Order: sequence, then C-alpha cells, then structure tokens
Amino acid sequence: MAKNISRNMLKFLVVILAFQDVAAGVAGSIMADIIKAFPDYDPTIVMLVATFPGLIQIVPALFYGKLTKVFKKKTLLFIGLTLFIVGGTLPTFIDNLPLIIAMRGLLGLGVGITMPLSIDVITDFFDGRERDFLIGFGTSTIACIGAIFFQLGGGILADSFGWQYGFLTYLFPIWILAVTMLYLPEPEKKLTNEAAKASNKVKLPKAIYWVCLGQVIYSGLIFGYVTNISVVIQGDRLGNATEAGMAISVFTFGTLIAGFIFGKIKHALPNFYLPAGVLVTGIGMAICYYSPTLTMIFVGSIIGGFAMGIGLPGVFTKVSELTPPGAPPAVGLVVVGQGLGGILGPFVFQIVQNIFNQDIGRFPLAVSAIGLIILSIIWAAAVMKPKKDIEVTLNN
Repeated sequence: MAKNISRNMLKFLVVILAFQDVAAGVAGSIMADIIKAFPDYDPTIVMLVATFPGLIQIVPALFYGKLTKVFKKKTLLFIGLTLFIVGGTLPTFIDNLPLIIAMRGLLGLGVGITMPLSIDVITDFFDGRERDFLIGFGTSTIACIGAIFFQLGGGILADSFGWQYGFLTYLFPIWILAVTMLYLPEPEKKLTNEAAKASNKVKLPKAIYWVCLGQVIYSGLIFGYVTNISVVIQGDRLGNATEAGMAISVFTFGTLIAGFIFGKIKHALPNFYLPAGVLVTGIGMAICYYSPTLTMIFVGSIIGGFAMGIGLPGVFTKVSELTPPGAPPAVGLVVVGQGLGGILGPFVFQIVQNIFNQDIGRFPLAVSAIGLIILSIIWAAAVMKPKKDIEVTLNN
C-alpha cells in the first residue's frame, strides 16, 4: 500500500512529522496553574515541567546517527511518536510532581527522535529544490502551526476543565502515528552491506560541527527576545499582557510565513541564505530594542520571526548538504545545538547582564541584536570555505 502512494501524498506524510517538534509549549501556557497546584515546591523546580523536555531531547538526538544504523526509520518513528504521546498525556492522570517531570522526560525523548527524523526522511525521498521547500515548510510552517495548536489547545482545555486536562492535547498526534505507519514507505537503504561497513570510516567534516556550534549561539541569542519582549512592552507601558503575548504570536506568524518561501530564498542566495537569515533576525531584534511604540515592536517581531523561519531550516539544510555520502545522518547534531542554546541562553544572558550591571528588558534585546549580527558576519565568511565541497556533494 505504502509503495503506491502519490508524490503529493508522500510530501504530506514527511512534513506532518514536524507538527509536534515544538509541542512542549503546552506546559508553558498553563505554568501559572501548575505552580499554584504544587505550592510546596519551589517555582524553579515546577518550571522543569516546561524545560525538562528540551534538556532530555538532546540525548537521543546526539545518538540519532547511530540509532538509524540499529533501527529502521519507521521503527524509530513509532518509538518516537509513542514516547511523545504517552509521556505527553499521562500527566493528566498524575498528581505527583516528580512523576509528571519524569513523564515530560519521556516526551523529550520522543521529540529527540522525531525532530531529526522529520528532516532525515525528507532528505531520503527528495533532493534539490523540492527538498529545500519541504525542509523549510516542515521546520518553520508546520512546526509553528503545531506550536500554536498545542499552546491554544492546552490553554483552552486547562481553562475549561482544569490544568491537568491541558495535557490531553498530546493525544492529537495519534492520527499522525497511524497515517505515517500505514502509508509512509520505509526509505531504501542507500548503501550495500560492503558500503555500509565502509561507512563506519566516513567522518563528518569539521564544518558540520562549526555550523552546529553556530546553532547553539543562534538559539541562545533568540532566547533574549522570547523572555524580554513582554517585559519591554509592559515595563515601558506600551501595552498590556495580552498585547505582549500578541508580539510573540506575530514573531511566530513571521516564522510560519517564511516556511513557504524558504526554498526560493535558498535558490536566490545559494551560499548566503543562512547568514542572511541570521543577519535579518538580528535586525528584527534591533528594531524591537529601539522601538518607541507597540506598532514598531510588532514590525521588529515579524521581521525577526520571518528571518528565524529562514535561519532554522537553513541550519538543517546546510548540515544535510555538508554530510558526505555514506556518513550517518548529522541532523541530530542540529537538534542538540538547538537544545543546548535554549538551556545555556538564560545563564549566559544573566552573566552578561551582571557584567554590565543591567537588568532584564531592552538590554538583552540589544545583546541579541549585536550577537546575531556578529554571528551572521562570521557565518558569511565561513560558508565560502566549504563551497566547493558542497558543490561536489550536491553533484554526486
């Protein structure tokens, strides 16, 4: 049955795998209620319900290349989505905070498998401009639609029935599991047994590790916007909590829109799409920093969000291009970089604020803007070096 599906159906199946990539946000939308439900615990500990999945997803993502040698892709898909659904849903029926955090760890394990898998499967079935479009559409547009769905769905269920019911939103991907297991073909092994043995000797180029290090910095710098934009809006009396939430929604909408045209931008800027995306993200942060009005903050937010919708799939695409034939998939390292950036970002910003004796608000936005612009310059200089290697890889 799976072998006879149309090409459009195959495209649909590979992009919906990204739907739950940033679904951990359900806990963020109901965090205030969870903190109230566990008054005996320090709020920092309770917040692990939201942050623990991001930490744990690093583990399977780090070993994703080795997992693909042991398991078939569809087996990994089944394991990843099952862990996601079970770990996501069970907190509905649990009143013990450590156990809830443990279940969130299961969810993180699932995301750590499905996130790199969603990119890997695209590169298995598609190449060239089709691959570029699907990576952009999946990692930006579909992932953002999923994030919005889980945040809104979780919030509505929590408000209607109680905070624990917000976790029932994680039952939704059951249909994704069913449809993909039924219809998604198992990607063909691209290597013979002899070539597979030889592939153990194929090493990843150093450029991949440098790009992934850049992803750590990129993800960490974006943290400055997410945690401070509401402080700026409310602290400077530019708007209320609802309008602060709208700014983040506008940022997300910008990312969502970018997914539609990532392929075209990459084709227009074949070597500089990644540094261009990072540069414009920094410009968006700078506009937010200098904004005297709520309208200008919305402008900066949509520009920054749109550019992130180019930068994020840009990193995945660059790593896919740099991975030599016969080497294990390296996209898991991008997920590791993304996770590390999210974890380390708050600590680095705190250190910088202490050094300059500054508080939260506009200052972290300035740090984000400067850091992103510097990173874009470094990446622009770096992408020229592996240019020939990329062309050889693409032509093989």
